[in-house]
Amino acid sequence: MNNMSRFVSENYPWSKLLREYLMYCAVGCINVTIFFILYWVLSNYNSWTNYVETISWAISFFISSAQAYALHRWITFESNSDIRPSFYRMMTVYGILWIVSTLTFALMVEIMNWNEWISWIVNTSGFGFLTFLGLRFYAFPISDGRVTRKERLDTFREQRRA
Repeated sequence: MNNMSRFVSENYPWSKLLREYLMYCAVGCINVTIFFILYWVLSNYNSWTNYVETISWAISFFISSAQAYALHRWITFESNSDIRPSFYRMMTVYGILWIVSTLTFALMVEIMNWNEWISWIVNTSGFGFLTFLGLRFYAFPISDGRVTRKERLDTFREQRRA
């Protein structure tokens, strides 16, 4: 708990961290659904490799990561980070987790012969909290400021009227 106390402060209390984590989980349900649909389609129609599940996992993870960027930036963290640097940092976090999770998925499915769906659930659940920490404290740091969803929506409406 002592290490976690470095993450919270008077300006970023535990309650805010918990609210963001809950929002991350809610938005994550959308991201995982998209990930699942992509994985299901690819794993059922992938005939170009002998490693159907692993290749389908890797491609689905990559595509859904790009989609997750917008949702987490705008909804989860209400980030005011510049788009390019925050996208680069997020993709660094996702890239590292993509490599590690693909390797663990391949280990579970190809070597240990686990059921692909059990492996999918274990892998997705196992890396979720690590991803949250990487995104909150590296990709969308608190120091970059925030823009509430209401402020972002108001700005969008103003731009449409102009």
